[in-house]
Amino acid sequence: MLHVQTLNIVDAFPNIDLKNDMGEAWNLINWTKCRHHVDRIQKSIAKSIECGNFKKAEKLRKVLYASKAAKLIAVRKVTQENRGKSTSGIDGVKNVKPAQRIAMAEMVRVNPKWKPVRQVEIPKKNGKMRTLGIPTMYDRACQALMKIGLEPCYEANAENNSYGFRPCRSAHDAIEKIFLAIRSSKDKWILEGDLKGFFDNIKTNAIIDNVIIGQDHELKHSIIKLVQSGAVSVKHEAIETNKGTPQGSVISPLLANIAFMGLEKMIDEWDWNNRKRTNRKMKRDKKVQVIVYADDFVVIAKEKEIIEELKQVIGKWVMDKMGVELSPEKTKITNINDGFDFLGFNVRQYAIGKNGKVKTLIKPSKDSIKGIKEKIRVVCKGGKSLSQEALISKLNPIIRGWANYYRHGVSKEIYGSVDNYTWKCIWNWCTSRHNNKGKIWVKNKYFDNKWVFQTGKHELYRMSTTKITRFIKVKGSEHPFNGNDDYWNKRMYQNKDMALHTKIIKSQNHKCKWCSQKLVYNDVIEIDHIIPKVLGGTDKLENLQLLHGYCHDRKTAIDGSLNKR
Repeated sequence: MLHVQTLNIVDAFPNIDLKNDMGEAWNLINWTKCRHHVDRIQKSIAKSIECGNFKKAEKLRKVLYASKAAKLIAVRKVTQENRGKSTSGIDGVKNVKPAQRIAMAEMVRVNPKWKPVRQVEIPKKNGKMRTLGIPTMYDRACQALMKIGLEPCYEANAENNSYGFRPCRSAHDAIEKIFLAIRSSKDKWILEGDLKGFFDNIKTNAIIDNVIIGQDHELKHSIIKLVQSGAVSVKHEAIETNKGTPQGSVISPLLANIAFMGLEKMIDEWDWNNRKRTNRKMKRDKKVQVIVYADDFVVIAKEKEIIEELKQVIGKWVMDKMGVELSPEKTKITNINDGFDFLGFNVRQYAIGKNGKVKTLIKPSKDSIKGIKEKIRVVCKGGKSLSQEALISKLNPIIRGWANYYRHGVSKEIYGSVDNYTWKCIWNWCTSRHNNKGKIWVKNKYFDNKWVFQTGKHELYRMSTTKITRFIKVKGSEHPFNGNDDYWNKRMYQNKDMALHTKIIKSQNHKCKWCSQKLVYNDVIEIDHIIPKVLGGTDKLENLQLLHGYCHDRKTAIDGSLNKR
C-alpha cells in the first residue's frame, strides 16, 4: 500500500476564488508547498529503484503524474523559468499568461496527443547547421511532467561517470574526473568519442526497453507516440519521424541519457574479461576509465592497443544498442602528452625538468579562445552607434560568462591575453567615434586614471580579476533524490561561478528575503535589485538580494519597475 498523500489544487491556492480570479491565483500559489510535495514523492521513487522495487516505483510515478502540484510545477518550468518561453511551436502560442497557465495545468498529462515539432536551424561552430525541434507550449508542459517522474528513476540507476544534462552535475565535474584519472600516471592514451547524429537517430527501443521504465505501458506508449509525432520543416513541409529525440524538447536530453545507459558497465566487463584473456593481474582497480557527457565521451587507458580495440568494441555496442555510429571525424586516439580538447578545455601532460616527472594542466582550448575574441570583436565593431554604457552592458555578460566557465582551470595567463585583446577592440571603438580628437582627449573621456573603461555606475569587466579556484567534483554515486539534502545544499554555492552569490546568501542566513523560506539546491534562485535599476538602483552589494524565482516575479509585479520599462 502506498502511503503518499496527494496535494489538492485548492491547497496550493490560499484563500483565492479560482473561478473568478485565475490570474491572481497563479501569482499567489504556495510554490514551496508544491515543491515539497513533489520532492517527497520523487525521493520515494528513487529509493524504490535503488531497492530494485520497480513496480512500486511505477505506482509512485503514476501518483506523481496525477498530482496537481507536479502539474503546476511542470507548467511553471516551461512558461516562466525556461529560456524558450518566448519561442512558439507550430500553434504559435508563447508567453503564456497566468490565467492561461492555470487552465494548462488542469489539462497537462503524460500521454497527450503529441503535435509535430517546429524545426528551426541554428549555426554550429564548424559552420554547419544544427536542427532543433520546438514543441508546442502545451506539449512542453506534458514533457516536463513526464520528466518530473522519470528523472528520479534515471538518477537512482545512472552510472557514476555520466555528467551531461543531469541535475547538480556539470561539464566541470567531467573535466575534474578526467584530471583525477590521468594526473598520477604517465603516458596514458585517450579515445575521444563522439556519436554521429545521436539525438536524431536513437532507436526508440533503446529507451523504452530500459529497466527503469519497466512495464509501464502507458509511459512506453507515450514515448513511442512522442518519437513518431513528426515535424514541420523550415520550409513548412511535413516530416515523418520514427526514431530519435528532437533537440529542443524538454524531455529529449533525459531520454537520450536513458538510451545511453550501460557504456561504463560494458567497458568494465570488457576490461575484466580482457585481463582474464591476456593473463594480466586480476585486481579490481580500473585499468580503463570512461567519462560521458551527453553524446561525447572519453576513454582512458595505459596501452594504445587497448584503446584501439575498445574503439571497435564501443562502435559495435552503440550501433547494436542505439542504432548510431561513431563520428569518423571527431573520434580520435591521442596520447596525453599531445593533449586533447574536451568540452572547451585542453587537457595535456607536460614534462617537468629532466627527472621524468610530468604535470597535468587543463586550460581553455585554442578554439574557445579564438571564439571569445571573435565575439568581443563583433560586438565592438558592430556597436559603433552604441553608447558607452550600452557597449559595456553587451560585453560584460560575454566576458564574465566565459571567465567564470574557465575559472577552475589554468587560465590566468589567458585571461590577461583576452583582456589585452579586449582593450585593443575598445580603443578602436573609441578612436573611430572621434577621428578629429587626440588620444589624450579620448582617454580622458572614456577611461579613468587606471585606464579602466567605465562610465558612472558601469565598468567593463576584466577577466584578470576573476579568481582561479579548484573545482570540487560531485561524489560519484550521489544524486539529488537520495535524501542527502545537506550535501547538496552545501555544494550549491561551493563551486558557484559568481562569488557574489555566496556573499549574499550568507548575509541572508540562507533564506529568501521575500518569503523567509530556506534557499535550497533545487530552487530557481535569482539576484534581485532591492531598488530596481530603472528606478535608480545600483549594482552594489547592499542593493542586491537572492530570491526564489517565483518570489522574484511577485516582487517585480509590485515594485514599480514594470511601469518604467
